[in-house]
Amino acid sequence: MSTVARHRLSAGSFAVLARGDGSAEITQDFRVTEESRRLLLVSTLLNELADRPHDLEPLAPVATVLEIITAAQQEAPDALRDLLMDPGVGSGCAYALRRLHGGARSNQPLFVDLGVVHALALAGAARAGLTWSTRLPLRDGHVMIPTFGLARFPGAGSATVMASTEDGRITLHDGHREIVVPPAGDGDNWWALRRVDVGDGLRLSVWLDDVDPLRDLGDPVAPARLDETAFARWQQLLDDAWRLLCRDYPDDAAAMADGVTSIVPLKHLPGWDTRSASNGEAFGAVMVSEPPDAVTMAVSLIHEYQHIKLGALLHLIRLTDQDDGSVYYAPWRDDPRPLAGLLQGIYAFFGIARFWRTRLRTVDGDERRIAAFEYAYALRQTAESVHIGLSATGLTPAGRELVEGLRDQVTQWQSEPAEAVGSHVDRLAQLTADSHRIGWRLRHFRPSENEITAYAGRAEQPAPGPPVLAPHPELRWRQRIPAVARRQLLAPATPATPADPVAAGENALLAEDSRAALAAFAGALDGLDPGDSAPISDDEARAWVGLTMSLEAEGDRLAAAALHRRPDLVRAVYAATAARTAVTPVEVARRLGTVLP
Repeated sequence: MSTVARHRLSAGSFAVLARGDGSAEITQDFRVTEESRRLLLVSTLLNELADRPHDLEPLAPVATVLEIITAAQQEAPDALRDLLMDPGVGSGCAYALRRLHGGARSNQPLFVDLGVVHALALAGAARAGLTWSTRLPLRDGHVMIPTFGLARFPGAGSATVMASTEDGRITLHDGHREIVVPPAGDGDNWWALRRVDVGDGLRLSVWLDDVDPLRDLGDPVAPARLDETAFARWQQLLDDAWRLLCRDYPDDAAAMADGVTSIVPLKHLPGWDTRSASNGEAFGAVMVSEPPDAVTMAVSLIHEYQHIKLGALLHLIRLTDQDDGSVYYAPWRDDPRPLAGLLQGIYAFFGIARFWRTRLRTVDGDERRIAAFEYAYALRQTAESVHIGLSATGLTPAGRELVEGLRDQVTQWQSEPAEAVGSHVDRLAQLTADSHRIGWRLRHFRPSENEITAYAGRAEQPAPGPPVLAPHPELRWRQRIPAVARRQLLAPATPATPADPVAAGENALLAEDSRAALAAFAGALDGLDPGDSAPISDDEARAWVGLTMSLEAEGDRLAAAALHRRPDLVRAVYAATAARTAVTPVEVARRLGTVLP
């Protein structure tokens, strides 16, 4: 009886990953396991299409696709292997399967998404130098050929185009126009998938993918072709970031050299700084909005490669039990997260903290102050999230071992002398971390009616209980402290007092004038209707957050402790009490501080 070979990760490699590290050898091991997974993904899609032939109409039957892919594999196995490992193939096939199973909805006919296998087969035949022809579907007048580029047929009167390949050359025809795919560069109605190569010794070679409709995380997106100036900016950012990584983070660079194969430029979104993402079915792809500088590009690569590593590990080992619906606080997210999402964030932010810890020791002046703040902030986020993760019940033994390994590293970093960061910078990082946590609890915790009644003094016995999570309907909220704290690193002079009392309080708090801050926040809350309106507004949340941190800075431990633990309850009890008698939020917080567990 034959046995199926299974991929295994050595105990030594797992120990390296549990320290948050990686290596070129581990990357190569992951590429082998991800190749198997990609083959399984493609074969699963082909098998399901064979059982549902009508879903492919008007495209060719799947048997013809399988036949040419098999021929290409026999003729040019390395070329086909590289093609199959292209991130666009993974995301495209995964999306097609989601459409087959109802996990993705689209206005496009089903065959448009299932035609990814025909485009894959055409690319494979071209790479192998075979002769083949087929029909390909048009998506909004476009057709994507993996690793080659995007053909454009504006105003096409048909839903498909004829496609053929001979001696490595691809020809597309819609009955009116013919596009011959050039060996390199753009052509008439053709946008080539462009490659960026950077580095002198250790090289990084990536697609800069601005055309594939399935390059993003979710639904298909329109191509967003970078002009020559924008493309040159990305080239320079990647070149500078890679030089920085090779110089100061050689182990990370060695691990990423074969593990990052595609960069997808994302659009900037209002309210976000540089945003980035990765896709578990597109191993090697990093999605990132254009960063302002090479340092941000470098930390984004570190961040996303942590996700890529963990995603590959999760394809081998279960780290969490089946999702039971529990959600947790993640210090870098404005919404509650399931344990699997929290674990992804822990691993990524461990990498961010490590990045700034190293940079803190290699720069000086303003750059050092920035690195010190980012390290102190990321270390707090990571330490808190590791504690939350280890307190969850859903970690498998392997998951617990991984998080405990990260905890040990974080504990070691926390034991290092604080002088490296500096008390002023550390205080700004603490305020920034606290402001997010308190604001999160205000938005997502809801007190029970029993709690409100008891603590408002209308019942004989208190009824304490754990907070109920009722997620706020809006994903993000407006925060000012993080941006002002970062600005104060470089311009410590006290800014002009704004007319907004909440902003004035935040300025005073960051400038260590806690008395003025307390007065400003208390005044802002006095001017609000004490009615318990839910969900809380951004301005009211900022006022309660500032009040909490000002009370702590003033040494009012009881009031600050109550607000730290249950700001939602303090707010609700204040509303219920103020409706009957004159009382201040501080008085309510002090009273609850004596009775809250």
